[in-house]
Amino acid sequence: MIVKRIQDNLGLEDGTVRLLGIWDTTLENSAAITPHLHENVEEVYYVVEGKGKMTIGDEEKNVADGDVIYIPPRKIHTLVQSGVKPLRFITVSIDLSEAARHGAAPTYVA
Repeated sequence: MIVKRIQDNLGLEDGTVRLLGIWDTTLENSAAITPHLHENVEEVYYVVEGKGKMTIGDEEKNVADGDVIYIPPRKIHTLVQSGVKPLRFITVSIDLSEAARHGAAPTYVA
């Protein structure tokens, strides 16, 4: 059994097979996650509090507390804080590579 505080991340270094990590992130003052993509990784963002603007590929939507956002592999994505309160969200990243399916150590590409 593995039990950790979310601030310490739970992921590959703990012996997970496909879970790359789970993170608790806060953005303030119009801060943004730099646009990026993951080759063989699915991500889910869960907005805990605040508001932001999520962009995945050519699609852009306003997001707020309680929203769950699915980010498919190979899609450029970014999230920008846009409300008065800080934007706090949880990220879960899952490795979809063939190696992960066969129990090998996953490779993370960002």
